[in-house]
Amino acid sequence: MERQREGIAVAKAQGKYKGKPKKYTDKNKLMNQALKWFANRATNGKTVKEICEITKVSRASLYNIAKEKGIL
Repeated sequence: MERQREGIAVAKAQGKYKGKPKKYTDKNKLMNQALKWFANRATNGKTVKEICEITKVSRASLYNIAKEKGIL
């Protein structure tokens, strides 16, 4: 275990150990559309469930990214 931790520490220092990559980046068109609809859900009449079903974005991801962007 100790050698493994040392190896992970070395890899992190070299920038090779970064963890799981994010699924939704700023380039993801479906997430951007979901965020637009989410921000304007009072005027467009779409519920969060409908937005998630149409864009195939999970509810948790939508709320997390909306929180990061300051929409929520």
